[in-house]
Amino acid sequence: MKKYSDIAASIAEDAVKYAGQSGITLDYTRESVESVDMILGAYHDNLDRYDGDDGAKTLWNVAVVFGTYIGETLLRSGLAEKGFVWVEDDGMPILSIPGSPTTASPITKAHKRILNGAEDSVKSFVDVAFSIANGEWPKTGVLRVPDVKTASGIKNEKISFQESDYYISLVADGKEDFLIFNSHDGFFQFYGIGNQFICEVWFNLGESRAYALINPNCANTERIDLVTPFGKYTPRERDIISLEQLKTAMYEYYHNLEEADFLAKIPHEKIAL
Repeated sequence: MKKYSDIAASIAEDAVKYAGQSGITLDYTRESVESVDMILGAYHDNLDRYDGDDGAKTLWNVAVVFGTYIGETLLRSGLAEKGFVWVEDDGMPILSIPGSPTTASPITKAHKRILNGAEDSVKSFVDVAFSIANGEWPKTGVLRVPDVKTASGIKNEKISFQESDYYISLVADGKEDFLIFNSHDGFFQFYGIGNQFICEVWFNLGESRAYALINPNCANTERIDLVTPFGKYTPRERDIISLEQLKTAMYEYYHNLEEADFLAKIPHEKIAL
């Protein structure tokens, strides 16, 4: 049985030929991924044509072809030099450095783009992967490596997850009013004191999307007082989360690069902009 690495180049060429039939050039450059995004977007816009098992299989096959093209583009653009190769993880072809926890799954990403639409654009996926190729990403053991900024003006770049606990304690102990963790695709911010925090997460890929983290055990949306050394706030009671919930959300923010994956694990409400 052939390894996926032996057939990936041929599958990627199928994507090139398919796109060429519509006058679209795929040349294994970073810019060409925008065209892939457009092609996958067209499938999303016509999901109603792909009902049932046969339709699902068609969409998956499309994801395999164009996801493989994305993977081959990344390998040819620097990831291969970093040691990335095609491997199979429980039958799923992914890119990985053997013996390393760092992986990327372009086929899964392509499938999400088809099913979920623009919110799962492949652009962010490729941007992060190119950062890897350029030696800018990531620190060991994490996916997202944000820069931190405190209310008092302290700034530190590329904070590891282990370091984030210290910065959280600055707010919890009343030494800082708020913190902002800026990442490549948005930011995570919070304020509070002791065991009461208000937290928002923003994602900014093409358009801004904001989410308030909430206490799933509280249904009260009335305003209450939250007093910190820096003033009195009046958040909804439902929006106040505990220190444990905040640390859990921070963990998931570091370890789930995809917006949808993060939101699936953290209780939240979308903020109307």
